[in-house]
Amino acid sequence: MELIEGLYLVTTTVLAGASATLAAFAVAAYRSSGRTAMAFLAVGFGLVVAAAVVTPVAGFRTSFANAEALLLINTGLLAASMALVAGSLAVYEPGTREFVIPESELSRLRDR
Repeated sequence: MELIEGLYLVTTTVLAGASATLAAFAVAAYRSSGRTAMAFLAVGFGLVVAAAVVTPVAGFRTSFANAEALLLINTGLLAASMALVAGSLAVYEPGTREFVIPESELSRLRDR
């Protein structure tokens, strides 16, 4: 394996790992809050993981014979993911709060 191939695999692994972590956080946030924005984030970061995994696998299997197709697929997945991440910022949900404090804790703080 050449140095450039090794570096490509390392950076791709870091990208996939970081994106998978962010997707997991977004899934956990969606489960606890039910906010649509968190679902958008989870799917968006999931697409980044897909792009990071599919592109090198397909590239190495085909010896990068059709680089234009690989770039098109990779860029398409990343564009869709960024659209979802941007969409998560645009979704407005009235009645939700950023910080949810249980009523028991809130009343304890008020009594002080």
